[in-house]
Amino acid sequence: MATVAINVVLRQTCLMAGDELYAKILLDTAELSTFVQEFYADVDGIARTGWINIHTDKIFETGKQYLSAHIPLLASGTCLREGRHQFPINVVIPDYAPSSYESQFGSVRYTIKVILKTKSEQSSITEVFPFLVVARSFLDDLPAKMLRQLDFNDQVDFTCCTFPFGRVFVRIVMPRTAFAIGEEFRCSIFVRNAMRKTLKECCVSVIMKTQFEAMSRYERLNEKKLLEQIIESVNLGKAKRKSQTAFEDQLLKIPETIPPTQHHNKDSVEPNIIALSYVLKFTALPGIEMELPIVLTARTQHVASGNGFFAGTNCVSEDAAYL
Repeated sequence: MATVAINVVLRQTCLMAGDELYAKILLDTAELSTFVQEFYADVDGIARTGWINIHTDKIFETGKQYLSAHIPLLASGTCLREGRHQFPINVVIPDYAPSSYESQFGSVRYTIKVILKTKSEQSSITEVFPFLVVARSFLDDLPAKMLRQLDFNDQVDFTCCTFPFGRVFVRIVMPRTAFAIGEEFRCSIFVRNAMRKTLKECCVSVIMKTQFEAMSRYERLNEKKLLEQIIESVNLGKAKRKSQTAFEDQLLKIPETIPPTQHHNKDSVEPNIIALSYVLKFTALPGIEMELPIVLTARTQHVASGNGFFAGTNCVSEDAAYL
């Protein structure tokens, strides 16, 4: 039966890249005296991608380490008395660290691993505690053109065997093309259907596109995978034939549980092997698909560290428990 328990209290459960991680390691021991051989914490941030190509049976996998810190907590030979002991730690998260992320083809995970080794198996313990990081990005750092209203026009020409079946004209109006995580925005879609068929299942969605990059285990061969996920969708209904239809002021909400836009950044200190991008997509049957790229940031503007808006999780401040 274990005689030692380890817990971690975080000042914040969600951090932005470039901020400092503050935590307290709590060690409770029921033994009158415990002699330490090793007691330390490892803070790591590791991205991994991997899959098996079903056509060639080749294994693709890549790993990147964005954060690595080794923190000794007690010297070898130290005697721990019965009761609770606290050990504060702090680590700076690199500016270039990517957002925490989980999927079938890859992940980005940040952890605090606490290891206590003693002469007894009952008082030796290893515990791993995850925490969340969000890539550093601000709405007010983006080009001004992305913060202005967008008026987009496009058309689809339906032709079969040189016989024209008509055209569909689509106009999309958005307040801007960049938003902060958790933000709500409205867009208007105007459809002029010049065909003899009604457009069915008109829909506007926000799509997250994730691109994973991995190397072959045995060859110098690179492969990429693309994963698409609908994160918000609004059904608009039908657009009747030979008519004009207006879908005005459609409300879309960016969830607070998704990471911001993240590029590969090939020229960065540590390039990302997982890239995240977003599009606003209009679809209708038969065969209408239009995409507008949008950018999502973690915050609307620069604020002091430890305050303001975070993305990627429901962030809870642990100040009361920490202090």
